Amino acid sequence: MSADIVARVTGRFPQVRDLVEEARKAREEEERHLHEAVEKAKAEGKRPPGRHESHVPVYRNVTLGVPREVLPDVCRFVRDDPDLQFDFCSFVSAVDLPPDRMEVVYGLFSTSRHHDVVLKVEVARADARVPSVVGIWDGANWHEREAFDLLGVVFEGHPDPRRIMMTDDWAGHPLRKDYVYQEPAWLVDLAVQRQKEIAASGGEPIGERS
Repeated sequence: MSADIVARVTGRFPQVRDLVEEARKAREEEERHLHEAVEKAKAEGKRPPGRHESHVPVYRNVTLGVPREVLPDVCRFVRDDPDLQFDFCSFVSAVDLPPDRMEVVYGLFSTSRHHDVVLKVEVARADARVPSVVGIWDGANWHEREAFDLLGVVFEGHPDPRRIMMTDDWAGHPLRKDYVYQEPAWLVDLAVQRQKEIAASGGEPIGERS
């Protein structure tokens, strides 16, 4: 069924990439280079190079790379196609990939056909925006808000693009790799007021004990 999903989607959208197949080819290329390096070292009487940790991703599901421009069309297709019927969006998240990339990740499931697929949309870190899919799957609503709140991805067309976990005046997006914590103004004011209350009661302000 995995091959059928890939063929169905890429047949309709040739610009969609089969990331599982790309990873398989990349691992084969790594093995070929390692084998050549080992054989060369043996021929030269040198110590063969060791095996290093691969940076090629390992996928547990059918995973497709979708260009941002066709994301809504691809999502509608996989939802409505009678052979796919991905009617449930189980999650929307994002991954920060320094120095300059991010991935927006969608987990989809078919409640009638009992198969799943992952869609990944790569965007520039400086232009982290994708079309909202709330109009396709209502359940994506809070997931998109969370990805915006914690990673700063803007979901264009979202009906209620507010933070969902952090306060409205929170500075930055906590799950970005370059995030630097800044205390909100209300928290600073609360700490100052608390210090005054402690001092007025005869106690020692926090941070000034000997």
